[in-house]
Amino acid sequence: MSLQLLPTEAYLAEHQLKFDTLIHPESFTALQTAHAAHISPAQMVKSLLLWDGSDYLMCLLPASHVLVLSWIDRETGKKHRFASEQEIAEQLQGCVEGAVPALGQAFDMPVIWDHSLRNLQDAYFEAGDHKHLIHMEADEFLSLLDQDNSMTLCCTADSMEYYQYIH
Repeated sequence: MSLQLLPTEAYLAEHQLKFDTLIHPESFTALQTAHAAHISPAQMVKSLLLWDGSDYLMCLLPASHVLVLSWIDRETGKKHRFASEQEIAEQLQGCVEGAVPALGQAFDMPVIWDHSLRNLQDAYFEAGDHKHLIHMEADEFLSLLDQDNSMTLCCTADSMEYYQYIH
């Protein structure tokens, strides 16, 4: 009996990248997943999908932080909104609804990422369902990211009230 790989696992294996797949209790947010897997939210990479009216964009940030949409709009010169669950399901074929892996390139999607991810010791992210987590060494994970697509995308939740009004 062969095991069915999730799309993220298949992509990483096909590209001969080193990773481990961890099993954790079912969870539905990046913070819940970090807690369930007993890892720091700062090491958990949260993936959010945005739509600008013509293209999708994947944003990566630590689970301990909150995305500031106006900063992305300013950096890209486009107006974005969060993709709907239906749109996410259509774009991330083979993934369970709501489980967004941090590998836009596996789905032919552009990726931007918060510069704070350079501080990762290890990277953990959704495998494509609500029970599996991919673990990679930080250098291996960062090698997947276009270094030119790093910018300030987020802030800590406690500073969000201040930053949401700064354009």
